Amino acid sequence: MPRYFYEDFAVGDEWNYEPWVPDVDSILEFARRHDPQPMHTEPDSPATAPYGGLIASGWQTALSCITPFLDDVMRETAGLASPGFESFRWLKPVHPGARIRPHARVLDSRRSRSKPDRGLVRFEFQGLDEVNEPVWHAEGVFFIYCRDSG
Repeated sequence: MPRYFYEDFAVGDEWNYEPWVPDVDSILEFARRHDPQPMHTEPDSPATAPYGGLIASGWQTALSCITPFLDDVMRETAGLASPGFESFRWLKPVHPGARIRPHARVLDSRRSRSKPDRGLVRFEFQGLDEVNEPVWHAEGVFFIYCRDSG
């Protein structure tokens, strides 16, 4: 039985998680498997120069920032699926040792007019650096069953 339904999400609800701190080995391992570009896989490559050194793959950053919310909240939610993200942006490079805090927030919600057994909840997801500036930002809708399907 799910713990959370559409009615449990209100505009302004927020979740903050412990920082993700990538190290060189985790950056290299992820990039070699999923994003083998020199700025992610070769610390001494000229491709790292514009970034001041090796940087994490944006995909690693996004996954590291959204996974805590998925594990903590969506795993126990009567969710159906998501039609995708409305925005998805990498804003700043992430270097080894950076402390990136995953953050999620409800931006909007509404009951579906065509399917009254569910609602649409629009979330904002971010990875925030040490000075609370976003390094990654995304917004997307999740379809979530209503507790009261009337």
